[in-house]
Amino acid sequence: MNNRMSLQTREWVRSAFLELLDEVEDIKSITISDISKRSGISRRTFYRYYASKEDILTEYIDILIEQYGNDLRSKKLANFKEFIVYFFNYWGQYDHELFILQKNGLFTYVLSEFNKMIPELYATISAPWHIQKEVNSREIIYTTRYGVGGLWNVYGEWLEFDREKIEITEVAKILIQSFNSL
Repeated sequence: MNNRMSLQTREWVRSAFLELLDEVEDIKSITISDISKRSGISRRTFYRYYASKEDILTEYIDILIEQYGNDLRSKKLANFKEFIVYFFNYWGQYDHELFILQKNGLFTYVLSEFNKMIPELYATISAPWHIQKEVNSREIIYTTRYGVGGLWNVYGEWLEFDREKIEITEVAKILIQSFNSL
């Protein structure tokens, strides 16, 4: 029961934080009191779970990336083109939340957290386009940063300029067409 309540409280805080971020242009204008009030908890309870509002952001991003990794591990993607479609479809389901982070200047923070977790994730996924496991770990880091960074930048561009104009699946098609022309 206590663990379930703890998880529920954390969810309330994360939801309240995202709602508040959606209403402002700068994370600095949100106070712990604002978050506590919106989530229906006391400041004291807030500090039982988090040291700062940045901790909420980190936890939220880590949860998204962990869910992404779990979902990706369950997929049997035959090639990198299928991965591109998967990547955009997966993150497209969070376009509203990620747009909120982007408009508050926090989108690159997501990529920064992603970069910390990618080497571990890479090691747990078997994909035909991966470089050999025996390769230098620096090569894996460079390869994953190149792939994720490129896709993440394209996704960010779509969020900022085109998310209300075209579907994310169209962006995947554009990239795949460009790869086919190589």
